[in-house]
Amino acid sequence: MRCLSVMENTRQLVEKINQLFVEGNMESFMDYLAEDVVWEMFTSSSGHTTINGKKEVFNMDGSGMPEHTSFEFGTIVIEGDVASVQGVSRGKLSDGGAYKGYFCDVYHFRDSKIAKIESYVIDNRKIKDSN
Repeated sequence: MRCLSVMENTRQLVEKINQLFVEGNMESFMDYLAEDVVWEMFTSSSGHTTINGKKEVFNMDGSGMPEHTSFEFGTIVIEGDVASVQGVSRGKLSDGGAYKGYFCDVYHFRDSKIAKIESYVIDNRKIKDSN
């Protein structure tokens, strides 16, 4: 039963962290990051980007990113110190067009803080079925 309890706590933590990010509450989101966090982003639109440390995460440039209007979280998988979240985000592009992105974020925890995030994002304009 102890394992189940740890998994439930990790699930609640991951859900809370994602909600803070969705709400744009970066100060609270930052509390869950290790000082030396590494965030790797793999996107169909801009390729691979690596952000190193809390300061860079806090100061990351969001220009060129779609304005998100909603996030739908799907499957959350937890194994040991790793959790992954899959979902869909919707929003508006700078040209006014609609945006739909499919994502999977993988969190690597160390001492109850996120030490690494791997984000995989596919833009609906990059795949044939963009419903």
